[in-house]
Amino acid sequence: MKKYITVSLSLLFATGMYAQKSEIRTMKKIMDKEKPTEADYKELQGLIDTATPYIGNAKPEEQAEFYYYKGSYELQQALKANSVDAFTKAVGSFNRLKAAEKDAKRKTFTEKFDNELLPIVSPQAFQKAVDFNKNKKYREASQIFKAMYDLSKDPLHLYYSASMAVAVPDYNTALEYYQQLLDMNFTGEGVYYTAVNKKTGEKENFGDNKNLMLASVRSGEYSNPKDEKDPSKKPEILKNMVLIYMEVNQKSKAEQLLVDARKESPDDLDLLITEANFHIQNKEIGKYEALMQQAISKDPNNPTLYYNLGVVSTDNGNVEKAKEYYQKAIQFNPKYVDAHINLGALSLKEDEKIVDQMNAITGFSAADNKKYEDLKKQREALLKGAIPHFERALAIEPDNQGAISSLVGIYGALDMTNKQNEYKAKLKN
Repeated sequence: MKKYITVSLSLLFATGMYAQKSEIRTMKKIMDKEKPTEADYKELQGLIDTATPYIGNAKPEEQAEFYYYKGSYELQQALKANSVDAFTKAVGSFNRLKAAEKDAKRKTFTEKFDNELLPIVSPQAFQKAVDFNKNKKYREASQIFKAMYDLSKDPLHLYYSASMAVAVPDYNTALEYYQQLLDMNFTGEGVYYTAVNKKTGEKENFGDNKNLMLASVRSGEYSNPKDEKDPSKKPEILKNMVLIYMEVNQKSKAEQLLVDARKESPDDLDLLITEANFHIQNKEIGKYEALMQQAISKDPNNPTLYYNLGVVSTDNGNVEKAKEYYQKAIQFNPKYVDAHINLGALSLKEDEKIVDQMNAITGFSAADNKKYEDLKKQREALLKGAIPHFERALAIEPDNQGAISSLVGIYGALDMTNKQNEYKAKLKN
């Protein structure tokens, strides 16, 4: 009885092996067709479903061939359906193909994939990820870039995946990928190749694949080929990690990374500002202002630097210094709406103090009345002085609701009803 069972299992195993070879041959015939039909693809899916439970018992070279056809089919379906899960499944098949040929000490289908399929797949998948990004589907974009990294081991794809994870936001994933990039000493420096897609009119990135870019231009579908230089991405990676650690309140890690980042790029303006922002979050005003002054010395015409110093000075109650910084910001960017609004807001802050003083006068003596009238005149002058700041902001951005609301309040305080109603009509509920 035991012998009978053993023989039966052997026959079943042999039958399964024969079936796999037959199925792989049929898969090859379908995939070799110039234009497979929907019926062909349906048959191919059936062959994959049938062979999958037995393929682990096949020879490594047969496994490699099976996973090449399986991955090719899954990839085609993934790109057609715009499916992240299907694309990830295809990547898994191709990785199994490479693992099988590594065991077999041959690279027939690995080379076929690397030389024939990957150069076609990579730009298509890259474009899918870009499209997801444009549609604010950052998680899907991140997953596509990660799958591309798993497929090609190009660290640039892992960098893009981490950047998209930040946008989700998925900070744990972003930190994991950024740390992997630091561990492999990735900088991203180098040359990349671009060309303009004539259909869309948009510039597309071919990465470091110059041959693919040239072939695309020769096809007549692309124009304006360019070799472009990429600076090191390491400072940006460190900066993003610092910002994430600050966001999740891991200040000691953020501070250590800042030290490393500043050593790496001591002249990097963004890192300097990031360090300044770190100190302002810790309420270390002196360190913040010193670093911002360093930033201004490196970029003296940068209106944002002056604006940020104006905000900090406002928060610290240094009104005159804040005014100087906002005016400096406007000097370098006359259309800096927020700087115009904040100058007006400073006047309104001083108005609050005058109103408090007016309300504190409870007597009716001649001296009290004179003091009240003097304060009233001061207040009117202050409010009238604030009006031009808000009106300049509206000249730049006519629908700015903050500026409109402020003008409604000012004209109401000045009993200028017609002007108040004019701006009230522009308020959105």
